[in-house]
Amino acid sequence: MLARYLGSPQAEVRCEGYALAREMMIEGGEAGEGAFAALALFPEADADKMLDLYHGDPKLRPQLFTLWREQGRVVPRALLNRAELQGRDEALQEAALAYSASRPEIGVDLFRPYYAHLQSGVTPRCSGRLTALALWGALVRGETGSVEVLRRAVERENDAGIRFELLRLAALSADLQMLPVLRRLLEENPAQGARLLALNGSIEAIEILLEALSQAATMDAAARAWIRVSGTTLPQKPRLQMIGQDGGQGVMPDAESARAWWSQQRSALPPEGRMLYGEPLSLSRLYALAQGKAGEAGRDLLDLLAFKLGRPLGISPHAEQARRRSLLQAISATPPSQG
Repeated sequence: MLARYLGSPQAEVRCEGYALAREMMIEGGEAGEGAFAALALFPEADADKMLDLYHGDPKLRPQLFTLWREQGRVVPRALLNRAELQGRDEALQEAALAYSASRPEIGVDLFRPYYAHLQSGVTPRCSGRLTALALWGALVRGETGSVEVLRRAVERENDAGIRFELLRLAALSADLQMLPVLRRLLEENPAQGARLLALNGSIEAIEILLEALSQAATMDAAARAWIRVSGTTLPQKPRLQMIGQDGGQGVMPDAESARAWWSQQRSALPPEGRMLYGEPLSLSRLYALAQGKAGEAGRDLLDLLAFKLGRPLGISPHAEQARRRSLLQAISATPPSQG
């Protein structure tokens, strides 16, 4: 209903729709969720209205930062500083930091206080979730030493969800020192481990995936992740009875097919190269893939592109496809900050 208002060619109808959307956000619940979705698709040209809402309704502040991140909206820096310096509302800090990490105009200095404890060894003054968000802000901007700090964060983090997000950052950076940790994750949680090994995409990570294709406990997860390496779905063959398994009915991934493909590809890949959907990782390949993939894979590709460019893209993984393509085409015309 709101989309019909906000997409109207008549200015007065759009104005009425935006006023209604703000009311629905204040109302919250399903109405607030609908308003958020509509405003993400149809951002209001007059940013001051949402800023007024931010100042007038503190409980909406985290949601508004998330909305601005989805819209790619630039907000006043003073607003961001106030949100971070409050220190009392962690939900607001998380939303503000996630927004900041996504914005190319924001420098790395803003993120350093959130992971300084990992460099000095002092007791952390913020949650692991805030540390993870700040480390992405540093890593994507090419901050010197951020990979080493990330390793320390992985070592210290006990929360499984936060640790996975940290390991995802390590996979994006293709940190080979983290491969033993990813191997353990593969054993403990095959779906997560296989996804991150494929995201790493290095020769060493791919060979761990190949091993996983021959192990009963990990073969199915490794097969699902294999498409991110090879670009094609792995063929299947009749399932053989495994030691410790009750039966051999059904099908299993054809690990020999994967090995044959990899034996042809590996010689063409330089020692520090990475494989992505059947081709060596390159900026041109990332641009092409990021325009067409959605969901979890789309998010990984956008973040990998940002990492390779050395700057945030300012593009939400939930952005409508045509808008994403337009934004990526504009970014591709700008030279990268790093290789």
